[in-house]
Amino acid sequence: MISFQALLSEQTPFLGTFVQSGSPEFLEAAGYAGFRFAAVDLEHAYYGTETLVNLIRAGEAAGLSMLARVPALDAVWIKKSLDMGASGIIVPNIDTAEQAAEAVHLCRFTPDGVRGACPGVRANRYGAGGSEYYTDANKTTAVIPLVESPTGVSNFSQIIRTPGITAVFLGPVDLSVSMGLLGDLSAPAVMKALCDMISQAKNAGVPVGALGLDTSFIKTLFDAGLDFLAFGIDTILMYHKCREICETINGILK
Repeated sequence: MISFQALLSEQTPFLGTFVQSGSPEFLEAAGYAGFRFAAVDLEHAYYGTETLVNLIRAGEAAGLSMLARVPALDAVWIKKSLDMGASGIIVPNIDTAEQAAEAVHLCRFTPDGVRGACPGVRANRYGAGGSEYYTDANKTTAVIPLVESPTGVSNFSQIIRTPGITAVFLGPVDLSVSMGLLGDLSAPAVMKALCDMISQAKNAGVPVGALGLDTSFIKTLFDAGLDFLAFGIDTILMYHKCREICETINGILK
């Protein structure tokens, strides 16, 4: 397992992506290309933990720190994703500090939480990790609340002060839609909310990341102090590359 916290400890902005396609080959290519982490998007993908575990294996083999974006603040999804070997969990739709605290609680073994324990899971190397695994997991598992609504924005100062969170992640697309701006990430209200949250996180000493694809949008966030970026989703990246090829070749043929 490649620790997400180790990437944060480098204190240098770094790049990753989201994965929906279920393709281990994409993850291997992303790792070889220089991406540092990937988040398997269990919220929007068609598959479950049977595919997740193979994606984690592929990403780790290529040097990626592998996160799981679970579908919801749910004990079973969190437990299974961590058992499969995810280095951390991104929990969507976090609107309050109480929800963030519950996410921490579900990611930690006793005495710090209520995560179910099994010695034979992949994360414990099928028993080879021994009893020390539980203590180590409580120290190294990344817990990352995803804030993506106006309610989350209004409660952001409390969310980032939740004991036990590793970082916070911003969801600009959901935020723009919930603000009635339907994916317009360049809208002043969206950019102000994002930059204000980045500033608050930096002042609180909490690492902050976001999803982005447009380079000018990304530059604005990094200028504001963003620590890590998920550049798009593998399906979108494949579409953009295919479109680029078609436009280039069609231009030659004309």
